[in-house]
Amino acid sequence: MPTDSETIAFAAPGVRRAIVYAALSSRVGANLGPQISQMDRQLYFNTAPLQLTINQLKKVLFPWMVLDFRAKPTKTKALCIFDMYLGNDDGKNDVHKTLRERMETVRQNSDMAKSMSWLKRVSTSSSRTVDSNIFDDMFRLHLFGSSQDHMMRSAHQGLFRQIIATPPVTSLSPQVSAEIHKIQQICKDAGFSLKNLGLTDSFA
Repeated sequence: MPTDSETIAFAAPGVRRAIVYAALSSRVGANLGPQISQMDRQLYFNTAPLQLTINQLKKVLFPWMVLDFRAKPTKTKALCIFDMYLGNDDGKNDVHKTLRERMETVRQNSDMAKSMSWLKRVSTSSSRTVDSNIFDDMFRLHLFGSSQDHMMRSAHQGLFRQIIATPPVTSLSPQVSAEIHKIQQICKDAGFSLKNLGLTDSFA
């Protein structure tokens, strides 16, 4: 039986819109203790209601962005995921540290490509490809949490369970709508399918 995080992560594209609205409607509160990842700390321990709402949206978007990236990996998508979720990580976690090092190479390759002529960029593109599995370790942490402790893993799943149980509400404040529009534009500019992310609505 799939966990609650897996239920959201592998939800069919057709139901992701409803999950997005549920995440925007849910008011999750949890104490995961001092050993949680910096990513989870940033996503949940924020007292501003607006930021908490957007953090929950990002929590459901993360696996969908990774799956979209795996299907068609590009440096632009990889950098978008990294900067949106992990760019401010302190690097103490070995998984985060390794990813940060790999992403630095991706960023350098991206900058190098931008400085080339179109012909040279096309002829050398194969040497600057990004691995489709670069976020796999982070994906597993997202699904199962960053702790081996049973209670903390249960609390981690509880966050997703609360989102699943929340009736979606499509009425949003202007502030929330404005933040969603920013995320929509960032994802669109990076080449993500807004349909795959459940973000095709106007969110007015």
